[in-house]
Amino acid sequence: MSRRVFSAARRSHKDLSSSTKKGPKRAGSFATAMALFVGLGCATGPTSLAAMETRSHRASFDNSVDLVPRRPVLAHVRFCLFYPDQCETRMDRRDLTLGPAEHLRQIRRVNNAVNRAIRPQPDGEFDSWDINVTHGDCEDYALQKRKELIDMGWPTRLLRIAITRTGDGTLHAVLLVKIDGTDYALDNLTSQVLPWYQTPYEYLMAQGTQDTRSWFTVMPRQRGGTS
Repeated sequence: MSRRVFSAARRSHKDLSSSTKKGPKRAGSFATAMALFVGLGCATGPTSLAAMETRSHRASFDNSVDLVPRRPVLAHVRFCLFYPDQCETRMDRRDLTLGPAEHLRQIRRVNNAVNRAIRPQPDGEFDSWDINVTHGDCEDYALQKRKELIDMGWPTRLLRIAITRTGDGTLHAVLLVKIDGTDYALDNLTSQVLPWYQTPYEYLMAQGTQDTRSWFTVMPRQRGGTS
């Protein structure tokens, strides 16, 4: 299948949007241990902040929730078979002279570039996780942003896909990026890059950062728990 590879790290937003080729997504399967859903039906618009669950305002995602090991998400297993390089551990290759402010600017640029380059299109009956597409749904946006940041030298330990639930009950994927101890959500529904706890979502599952093929169920941190 012929596809034009994205390169948000090297091209402008306009170049990204105008040079990609239209191509169909491959069909695949998606299943989780959660019996309530069999696919990731991405949200199509932002939900009200009133839907935000009461949660800790500690900036670090890892220190605010309990992550319980779970079976891998099958659509991600399939993704790793098609794109094995995207599931390898990558070390930090960023410019050491850049600080948190520039890192935040970088992720904002990537978020906006990918949001503009991919047109929203639901998978339908089968959920396929892909990169380098011109049409896709929420997990494709998140995976593309992760790829762009890795290409820019970001280490995989600072990047994770998270599966959330919106206020209307729709499952929705975002990319969490850790900068200076704070996890920020890169979301295809908004150009804003917010700390994870300011997003109007309930977090259900998260990708591992040490082993990128591993997945965890997100549980509320019990009072008195340690980080």
